[in-house]
Amino acid sequence: MKHDKKPLLAAIGLFAMLFGLAFGAAAQGQQTLVLRQDLLQSINTVNVYGLHNVTVIPDTTDYIQTTVNGSLSQADSLRQPLKSMTVSGGVLDIPASFPYLNGIDIHTTSQRLYLHSYDDSRLWLSNPSRDTLHLEMLVLEARGHSTLLLLQPVEAQQAWVQSNDFATLRHRGIASDDLTRTVKGESRTEQMGVEDQEEAFQLNLSPTIHRLFGGVGIGISGWSQRPLGGTAVPMDDYQMNPTGSLGCYDLRLGWNFLRLKHWDFGVGIGFSTEVYIFPRLMGTTVDPATGLTHFGPVDEPAYYNKPFYAGQKRVWRSTLQTISISLPLRAEWHRRLDYRGLRISAELRPAIQLSTDGAFMRSQCTWTEGPEAENGRIDILNDTIGDIWNRFRLDLRLDIGWNRLSFFVQGSLTPLFRTARKDDLPTLDTKVYPLCLGISLNY
Repeated sequence: MKHDKKPLLAAIGLFAMLFGLAFGAAAQGQQTLVLRQDLLQSINTVNVYGLHNVTVIPDTTDYIQTTVNGSLSQADSLRQPLKSMTVSGGVLDIPASFPYLNGIDIHTTSQRLYLHSYDDSRLWLSNPSRDTLHLEMLVLEARGHSTLLLLQPVEAQQAWVQSNDFATLRHRGIASDDLTRTVKGESRTEQMGVEDQEEAFQLNLSPTIHRLFGGVGIGISGWSQRPLGGTAVPMDDYQMNPTGSLGCYDLRLGWNFLRLKHWDFGVGIGFSTEVYIFPRLMGTTVDPATGLTHFGPVDEPAYYNKPFYAGQKRVWRSTLQTISISLPLRAEWHRRLDYRGLRISAELRPAIQLSTDGAFMRSQCTWTEGPEAENGRIDILNDTIGDIWNRFRLDLRLDIGWNRLSFFVQGSLTPLFRTARKDDLPTLDTKVYPLCLGISLNY
């Protein structure tokens, strides 16, 4: 018996036609949508987590763009994740929960980029319209099993490249006078297009890493009755003149044991000398009632009361000098990792004064009128005052500078002279705190 196959073939043909029409309509409804969010500030720091593929593009405008597939009717709902993205202080985080994995482009005008890839993410730095990317600052950090790629050569004033924890960092070449490169934790840093690749597990430190800090300073010195009180403050009969350009010298050298993006913490050794000049004859006297020593103006020695010197005039000047060695504990904030741009630092300086038992004050008498003045006579008197020095002192130094030159204020938090009685040693009746103002050349 024969079976008629024509109805079956007609049914199959009709089903195929309907399926083709449905597929075509569905395909026609799916389109490539570009979702864009303009930014009011430049993004300089990008942190990528999870499985995302992100491209950072140095550009002339600031915006985020994500390319997705969907229908036009879905455009508003697809844009919601972009609306929820926030930028705070130029920092953009792309969390592992962000719904789009691919097609994420970040356009930024910032010349200082800090790019970090984590987990299994992939992060590109690229602008196909430029042969070479020119930046002020570039910090690259790849961690976990992530990959960080630089698709064009980069020229940066300063660069810091680090890979860790099985990560891979590949680049076309990074040219910088200040390049710090660190590879550890079974990770790799490779330059594409060269045969001699860097080995894994090595640690490379740039010779210009600026682990050392130091400087030479010069300024004017003085003292007052309170810490950081000034350089020419009346203190009963302690008033002095600022000592001019030869007031204080400072030399320091140290090691930054901790370096961060904008912070340094270090310890070193410093030498300081301070000169105090008084426009009069100074000396020490003891109060019989209290036993306290007073430092201040004194009368000329009886030697100058001779009748032969009557009518002749003299000018006195006394000079006091201190020398100390210190252990600076230093914290510095800097805009850049090299010695360029703004820098602000603070140092706490425990110190020992070397001018103690053998210290003296030098007084100079210059004859200005009379026979002795015509002979050009100058008398020198030395007064030993080491028994009232405070051997230990604690200084606070504040610096603010631009590039290698800074202005500093350094004052003692402890009195220059001993003011508490101990073992029947002489003690001064007034607390005086030294202060130095000057400029420093740093390296």
